[in-house]
Amino acid sequence: MQRRPVTNAERDELRRRHAAGESRNTIARAMGRSASTASRIAGELGLRFEGGARVAPATEARQLDLAEQRRQLVARLYRRAAANLDRVEAADGYVRVELLPDGRTRRITTEDPPAQDERHHSQAIGSYLTSVARLAEIDANTSASEVRSMLSDLARGLRDAFGDDEAEGDTGRG
Repeated sequence: MQRRPVTNAERDELRRRHAAGESRNTIARAMGRSASTASRIAGELGLRFEGGARVAPATEARQLDLAEQRRQLVARLYRRAAANLDRVEAADGYVRVELLPDGRTRRITTEDPPAQDERHHSQAIGSYLTSVARLAEIDANTSASEVRSMLSDLARGLRDAFGDDEAEGDTGRG
């Protein structure tokens, strides 16, 4: 589809409306042109649309609001991670029920959680803390390599806290 040529009358209209302080989108609608065409014409005329200065306070307020939402989310994620860790560490005992060959059941109480439960809790904790690190990266504007390093340290700490699955004979596959 071939676009229609811009006329001198349109250039004059854009110049006049721009001088009157109209926005790029308002001018484009009035002229029946796209916003990108209005920007291109303005550029050819040496004009710029400086809406950024007009909306800067609103943009800054929005950024502050989003930063506060991230802080609240980080606090919630830390609480979720701590709650999962408490479930693993603070339980008085874990009860599992075994089905015997004759159809009866036997309750067994141990101090350690079943490996699968512990693995699921550690994965949840890792997921929460990874999300926290990503949110922290947004606010701190740190590089991805710094965050990866921090996550490696975190993973090492989780392995130390929960024991290495390979020590239990689990190769982590499957």
